[in-house]
Amino acid sequence: MNSYFTMDLENNNNTPLTGKELEKCAEKRKYVITDEKQGETKRLKKEESNVEATNRPPAQSPKKRIELNGKPKHNKDLNFTYGNYKHYYGKRILDKDFHDIRLDVLGTQPDLFRDKQLLDIGCNSGYLSIQIAKKFNVKSLVGVDIDRGLVKDAQSTASHLKRTTIPGQGTPHIQFVHGNYVLEDDILLEIERSQFDVILCLSVTKWIHLNFCDSGLKQAFRRMYLQLRPGGKLILEPQSFEGYKRRKKLSEKIRDNYNGIKFRPEQFTEYLLSPEVGFAKMELMGTPEHCEVGFKRPIQIFTKSYENMK
Repeated sequence: MNSYFTMDLENNNNTPLTGKELEKCAEKRKYVITDEKQGETKRLKKEESNVEATNRPPAQSPKKRIELNGKPKHNKDLNFTYGNYKHYYGKRILDKDFHDIRLDVLGTQPDLFRDKQLLDIGCNSGYLSIQIAKKFNVKSLVGVDIDRGLVKDAQSTASHLKRTTIPGQGTPHIQFVHGNYVLEDDILLEIERSQFDVILCLSVTKWIHLNFCDSGLKQAFRRMYLQLRPGGKLILEPQSFEGYKRRKKLSEKIRDNYNGIKFRPEQFTEYLLSPEVGFAKMELMGTPEHCEVGFKRPIQIFTKSYENMK
C-alpha cells in the first residue's frame, strides 16, 4: 500500500499516515481551508465597506467640486494694488453724461491749459485726460499709467476720437504710455529735462506712497518739478491719510509700507516748497462738490518760478 508523507494539522510530528488516518486528515484540512477562506472573504468585505464609508466625499455639485479641486482662490484686490481700478470714474460721476466733477474746479482757470503741453500721471483709462484735452484746447497731452491694460483702453479711446473728429476742427495730440513714474534710482533724476507746462497728479499720491514708501513719493515730487518748464504748474489732488488705512490690507508689502510711513499728506506742501524740491508758491484751486465724501479732496496748484531753475 502506498503511503503519503503529510503534516498533521493537529499533531505536528511529521509521521507517515496511511489508510483511514490519511483520509481523516485530508477531510480535516478541507474543512479548515474552507473556513479560513470564508473568514478571509468576510474580513475583506468588511474592510472594503469601512474604507468606502470613510473615503466617500459628501454629495456636491460639479461646480462646487471644481472650486474645491481646481484653481486656487485668487484675491482680486491684488489686481488693484496701484489703485488701477477699471471702473474708477464711475465713483466720480456727477450726472448721466459722465461729467467728472473735477472738471468744474479745473474749469475755473482754463488759461492754465489752453495751448499748453500736459502730463497726466496715473491717467487710468484716460477719460479725464481726454476731457481736459478737449475742453480746454490743450496743445498736447501725455498720459502715463502703470497698468498696461488701462493704457491700452485709453489709447483706443484717443484713436477713436481722432478718427471721428470733424475735419477742420483740429484735435490736440494725445498719447498714452505704459510705465512706472517712480524711477529705479534717484540718480536718474540727473538726466531729467523740462518738457511740460502743466503736470496733473490727481488722486495718485496715496498709491505711489503705499507702493514705493516715503522715498518713492518724494522722488516723484522732485521729478515733477524737474519736468516742468520755468513758470510751469503742478496740479495736485492728494488723498488724506485716513484713506490709506482702508487699503493697507491689499498685500503684505503694502501693509509693511503703510506702517513705515512718516511723510504725511499734511507735510506735502512744506516739502514741495522746500529747497529740496523748489516750488515757489502754492494756491488752492478748489474742492469738488456733489460727490462722495471720500472724493472731496482739495486741488492745489504749485508754481515753478522762472528764476530758481534746477
